[in-house]
Amino acid sequence: MIRVKLTGRSLALALAATSFVAAPKFIGAQVKPPPAGPLRPYAFPQINEFRLANGLRVIVVEKHTLPIITGRLMIDAGAMREPASKNGLAGLTGTLLAEGTGNLTGADIAREMDRIGAQFSTGGGYSTSFANVTALSNVFPQALALAARTVIAPTFPEVEFVRVRNQALAAYQQNHARTAGLAADAFVRAAFDSTAPFSRPASGIPATLKALTRADVVAWHQSMYAPSAATLLLVGDITPAAAGTVAQQAFGNWTASRASAAPVSNPVQPVNGTRIILVDRPGSVQSSIVIGQAGFQATDPDYISMLGLNQVLGGGFSGRVNLNLREKHGYTYGAFSGLDLRSGAGAFEISSDVRSDATDSALVEALGEYRRIVSEAVPASELRDAVNNLVSSFPNSVQTVQGLSGSLQSLIIWGLPLDFYTTYRERLAAVTPEDVARTAKSRLKPDNLIVVVAGDLSKIEAPIRARNLGTVEVWDANGNKIR
Repeated sequence: MIRVKLTGRSLALALAATSFVAAPKFIGAQVKPPPAGPLRPYAFPQINEFRLANGLRVIVVEKHTLPIITGRLMIDAGAMREPASKNGLAGLTGTLLAEGTGNLTGADIAREMDRIGAQFSTGGGYSTSFANVTALSNVFPQALALAARTVIAPTFPEVEFVRVRNQALAAYQQNHARTAGLAADAFVRAAFDSTAPFSRPASGIPATLKALTRADVVAWHQSMYAPSAATLLLVGDITPAAAGTVAQQAFGNWTASRASAAPVSNPVQPVNGTRIILVDRPGSVQSSIVIGQAGFQATDPDYISMLGLNQVLGGGFSGRVNLNLREKHGYTYGAFSGLDLRSGAGAFEISSDVRSDATDSALVEALGEYRRIVSEAVPASELRDAVNNLVSSFPNSVQTVQGLSGSLQSLIIWGLPLDFYTTYRERLAAVTPEDVARTAKSRLKPDNLIVVVAGDLSKIEAPIRARNLGTVEVWDANGNKIR
């Protein structure tokens, strides 16, 4: 036996160390979070709506906390409306709005917005094309009027068209240099029929982008941009009366017309059994996985229950897939689930970037969690904790004019009523384990999933095949089946 003689100083240090080691047990007992209390009162701001004589829909939300207003003009001219052969046209057109109007160049517009302290951007996504402007309330009318000019009468300079198209091509290549980009694109290609707009990247693909011309952009703008197909959302330090004046000054003279457009169809690919799609990215040290299924919309009756289900499964850091793949096994820095909702379409997915040498194991665990939430009842305490996180964080998410505007934009795009958030927290807090179980069993198909993995196939293909998780296919980066 080894004996150590302690001096007075070393004895004191030893006692201090002993006290320090013992402390966490005492402290842990004291810092246990208290149970959640009742919901604090929260009133969603009142929403006002009207139309200008030319058909422009205007939605106004007063928020006078700060002298700031944000405006979002949304035009029903997103990528979902473009022909497959013109994929990327909506995005190019939206981006080019800010590159010139009248005798002003894009640089002139940027300088003027900067001079008055306004933030301004334009673009085009899947559901809409848009122009966003945020400014102090005393200069907002001036900023909105300039933004309106770029929407109503853009010049689309040829040199800017070439530059923006080249940027879109470079962005595509950059996205497909990453495993996450490869996996995301392959998932929607597999989940939706080739005729579905959702099956294509909103920003376009090289073959279609290279074929687009400035004339295509001009024609798209002339045929799709009209006040009857647009919504102006104004949020911030503004009254409905003032909003009417500002909107009329900016857009009242917009006279373009357009025929009404039918709802977009996004047919889903039938899936019989688990379908595993592998995309090669040689030399990658990690794999990106996407697991899920198509066929969800925010207008579904069980949407609120799906939010509760998702929060339990992987909607946050404490979700099951993250606790399993990251905390328990160390396969990844993060694993999450979520609803990808768009106009007339949607999908539910688990996604993660995992170590190459753990790819097959991560798939087994993630698929196991997908099945478990269907086959086993969610404990009431787990659901309560998950939902409380969503409920308590919602008021903070709409405190800024930008956050409030973003939430309302989602309602407009998804086709939900504008008063949706008035009772949102109460309906979410009322979700029960029985609601989750019913939704999981009716909506989730754990035996008919699409599983996409992008990574170095020389390292991951054999282990994945050995797991016998489903039918395995190998695709190239463009969605073509190789074997």
